[in-house]
Amino acid sequence: MVLAGCATPPRAATSTDRVTDLDRRYAAMAAQCEPYGDGGRLVLQTAYRVLREGYAKGHWPAVGLEDLFAEAVQEGAGLFNDPDRRWGRTTAVETKDMLGQTTIGPWQITIDNVRHIYGRPYGITPDWPEEKVYTYCRDHPDVQARMIADYIQEAYTKYGRRGPYGIQRYFWLEAYVRGRIGQGRWDEPVLPTPPDGDWTKLTPEMKADTGFYAKQILLGWRGNPRGLLYWLCVTGDEDAIRAALRTWRDQRRMEWDETTGDAVLTNQPGGFAVRPEDLRHMERFPECHAMVTRLAREVLAEKGR
Repeated sequence: MVLAGCATPPRAATSTDRVTDLDRRYAAMAAQCEPYGDGGRLVLQTAYRVLREGYAKGHWPAVGLEDLFAEAVQEGAGLFNDPDRRWGRTTAVETKDMLGQTTIGPWQITIDNVRHIYGRPYGITPDWPEEKVYTYCRDHPDVQARMIADYIQEAYTKYGRRGPYGIQRYFWLEAYVRGRIGQGRWDEPVLPTPPDGDWTKLTPEMKADTGFYAKQILLGWRGNPRGLLYWLCVTGDEDAIRAALRTWRDQRRMEWDETTGDAVLTNQPGGFAVRPEDLRHMERFPECHAMVTRLAREVLAEKGR
């Protein structure tokens, strides 16, 4: 008999529990992967395989398969079904990168991030020439997935799991916090269109008048309606959707600190709460749209928003 007030606390999830749950999530997502073809299934399988190995060792507690695939779809869906490009290199001209960076694979990790930071645990060193970095990553898709899992785990740990700043950090956090990008309508393209195709002619106003990357990842947008919340619907995780919506509702504004070279919290409201009208790009998925709309209303009502 359990005495009142002495209920046994819920058992903490073990690595075995996480792996079992991941298997279930993968099956659900794979069943909805048809729009991305065989290449999309291969990217999803790669992410699943890497997470499964990592979960068994206690790695990446904040990173889900939904996070990895949502980012892959946003960043590299156009590469999925091109075998020569799926895990390969894309130039700044192809990606319209505002900093002129060369990127690799469906998660579009930059050569510099691989060489100087995220490739280090996997044997890549800063003295590797660009061609060697590219070739190694192309031939080791699992390493690409591991680096991105590391990247997302780091971002969520520092800036909040699935929150606006935690997700925005994947694209370009500093410029967003400074108000230099992402200040236009949230579901407009995140990259500006240069006059005459000449990127040197972009003005600060053009760069600022762009969409909000983090909100597009969370909710989906006209260029990619299947955002993170869509994939959490597919895996039936209402608790995770509710948690993400609360994080966005409660997120305080961050400012850029020149001394630390990082974003720091203020006491000012962030104004990030997700409202039912923000979910218009989910309308083509009626069951998902109904679920997230219901949860968004519940979360807003909790604080009378």
